[in-house]
Amino acid sequence: MLDDRDRRILDDLEQQLAVADPEFAARMSAPAAEQPFPAVAGLCALLFICAPLVMLLFGWPGVIIAVDVFAAAVAVVLIHRRRKRR
Repeated sequence: MLDDRDRRILDDLEQQLAVADPEFAARMSAPAAEQPFPAVAGLCALLFICAPLVMLLFGWPGVIIAVDVFAAAVAVVLIHRRRKRR
């Protein structure tokens, strides 16, 4: 548990953060249901797991194609999030 002094310090820090970066503060205070699924992190993990298998089966051309598909998927996710925010 926080004592009163620590609670006041924490409240002051939260207020300073809200003034300094209101967009970040709004994202952090949003309910968990409104926070987006970490699709980019999931795509990175998928590429990390699949790259050795693709290299083994298809060689360098397969890896290059997989990275291109990965980059396109990340671009689609980021564009979708940006349009959704507007």
